[in-house]
Amino acid sequence: MVETILVSGATGTVGSEVVKQLSSITDVNIKAAARSVEKIKNLESSDNVKGVHIDYNKPESLKEALKNVDRLFLLAPAVPNAEELESNLVNEAKKAGVRYIVKQSVMGADEGAEVEIMRQHRNAEKIIEESGISYTFLRPNEFMQNFINFHGHSIKNNNAFYLPLENAKVSVVDVRDIAAVAVKALTENGGNNRHNNKAYLITGPEALPYSEMAELLSNATGKKVSYVSISEEEARAAMKEMGMDDWLINTISELANYFKKRYASQVSSAVEEITGKKPLSFSQFANDYAQLFR
Repeated sequence: MVETILVSGATGTVGSEVVKQLSSITDVNIKAAARSVEKIKNLESSDNVKGVHIDYNKPESLKEALKNVDRLFLLAPAVPNAEELESNLVNEAKKAGVRYIVKQSVMGADEGAEVEIMRQHRNAEKIIEESGISYTFLRPNEFMQNFINFHGHSIKNNNAFYLPLENAKVSVVDVRDIAAVAVKALTENGGNNRHNNKAYLITGPEALPYSEMAELLSNATGKKVSYVSISEEEARAAMKEMGMDDWLINTISELANYFKKRYASQVSSAVEEITGKKPLSFSQFANDYAQLFR
């Protein structure tokens, strides 16, 4: 029997990659869910992918999206009320008879964490645990693709990227590896598998200082790329100028302090254990996307 997987956050960095990798599997139907109707259309590149509208604040929207869904990849937006939005989706998923949830969480998810978004994700994980639905939690470190999404412009135009991270080492991870783990969890024996009710820390193969990442970007692009360590005050002012709200600025600042304490330098073997392939290195990432930084 062909089963149906709903991917929420399907137009985002991780969600779109999950849809892409799932679409190559012929014995599943994929519902790619997002709020933007226009962006959803761009995901319907395969016969087994159907775009669906979803609004976490509207139960009817969730009910319609979850109709006939067997498994769910849950990726909620990073907003102050994310717990409430995830709770809404989990409640409707239970009513719809969803049997398995793979939740995109975050490294350091814990009720006692000093970073709000980590506490937020752990509370959302607990909602899933209490629902009685089988689950797997993915807790990735910072994405390599953040260099494209957040630093691409300054690397192209200024040959530099700016972060308030001093000499922090971070085991950044390629979202292609996060998606590969998610796809394995979602498709191995319909959820009744070795991943049931487990949490995985997802990292790259090594922890690197940002100065070394700059060197690897330089090698890949053929131009000198520099990492410039700035103060927290400078970072906050820049984010404010970009139009970010105070909640997001505070969240990023808390994460920066977490990184500076080297808590994000831990390296996990989960990617290789689950996918059978070594995680992609930052050097490979830089070479694969070099054109975007030139």
